[in-house]
Amino acid sequence: MKGIRLKLFIYISLLMILLLLFNILLQSSILNRYYSNTEKDKLISYAQIIEKNLLNPKELSSQIDRISSNLNARVSIYDDRGNIIYKDYSHMMGMTGKIMNIEKSNLELVLKGQVIYRTDEVMLRQSKIISLGYPAKVNGTVAAIFIHIPTVEIKSTVENISKQFTYLLFIAILISFLGAYILSNKFTKPILDIKNAAKKISEGNYDVRLNIATNDEIEELSNTINVMSENLTKTEKLRRDFIANVTHEFRTPLGIIKGYAEALYDDIVPEDEKKQYIEDIIEEVGKLNRLVNENLELSKIESKSIKLNFQNFNLYDLLKDIVDKVKIIKGNRRINLSGEDVFINGDMEYLERAILNIISNSIKHTKDDGLIEISLKSENKTSITIKDDGEGIEKEHLPYIFERFYRAKEKGTGGLGLSIAKEIIKLHGGEIKVISKLGEGSVFEIKLPC
Repeated sequence: MKGIRLKLFIYISLLMILLLLFNILLQSSILNRYYSNTEKDKLISYAQIIEKNLLNPKELSSQIDRISSNLNARVSIYDDRGNIIYKDYSHMMGMTGKIMNIEKSNLELVLKGQVIYRTDEVMLRQSKIISLGYPAKVNGTVAAIFIHIPTVEIKSTVENISKQFTYLLFIAILISFLGAYILSNKFTKPILDIKNAAKKISEGNYDVRLNIATNDEIEELSNTINVMSENLTKTEKLRRDFIANVTHEFRTPLGIIKGYAEALYDDIVPEDEKKQYIEDIIEEVGKLNRLVNENLELSKIESKSIKLNFQNFNLYDLLKDIVDKVKIIKGNRRINLSGEDVFINGDMEYLERAILNIISNSIKHTKDDGLIEISLKSENKTSITIKDDGEGIEKEHLPYIFERFYRAKEKGTGGLGLSIAKEIIKLHGGEIKVISKLGEGSVFEIKLPC
């Protein structure tokens, strides 16, 4: 398959060659017409000189001799009745018959006052004679002056110039090929760079970065590739972290279950402790079961395969119920709720779970004597703000806290609570954002359609 560089080179070369050929043909046509018109004007000026001296035979003869000699021309003059009154046939002797035919066929038109100019050819190429018939006024009558000149000198001049144009054409074609090569390289290099970068990305190398400055759509495409590569790098990191975090989450309970089960199997556990071992095993199995179920549920929510039961309810009442439910886990932390009755249309069960997950996260990361403030407002959108004075979140971790099992600290994982909350809010057409600074607490803001 031909590369884009070769195709572009061929297309540009062909276009340039066609333009050059057209230009040469146009110039050749203009050149021939120019010389033809120049000769016509020159012959008319000589005919006018003859016209001025028609009544002065001596001067007339002298002028015709000069004209004939300078132009290698034949001159004939006819009176108003068509009788020849002067002829100088000292030149172009071999064309007498053809010249006489030209004069006879055009004499009547010239005597009627028409200027006749003919070259017997198309653009001088096949002509051997240029003929002019000029109506001269003499004492109220019209005489016909014919001047015939050979085209040899004109054709020679035109041919010489045409040869120069031909040489210039070949030089221009060579320059066109060089220009086409340079242009094709210039235009295709960034495209080929993008192709190579895309190939590397498809092979799993996400560290590729393009540096293309063309100030056009190609530069925009390269910037898009760079952004995509950066996002893929982040996604790959998140994927690896997810696998590591899931492994970490499962390793501890599985290790406990294995250790306790082996101890029970080897019968090394005192009889009075066996029940406690079995209870611990059941508890760890419950943790594993909860992790699996949450993972499955989050996958369903993300794929929008769950069916929400939308109904109109008082969101403020729901928040009060949630605050009552977390009393058992809040310890000495203070939770203040402010706001007014706001009615929205949504799935009460799923929204309760989303808000509960966020409040539980705030409790987890707030000291036992800390404060959590929950406020509800309704303006253009319904806004729920959950603010704590806890440990806060480092700036570099903020974009990722809603990812599955994302670990903001090496001590543990973020679990699935915030991920599930975010997806539930998205299903309701809302959004969630967090503002936080390390050591100064966090503010989660949920916005829902009214």
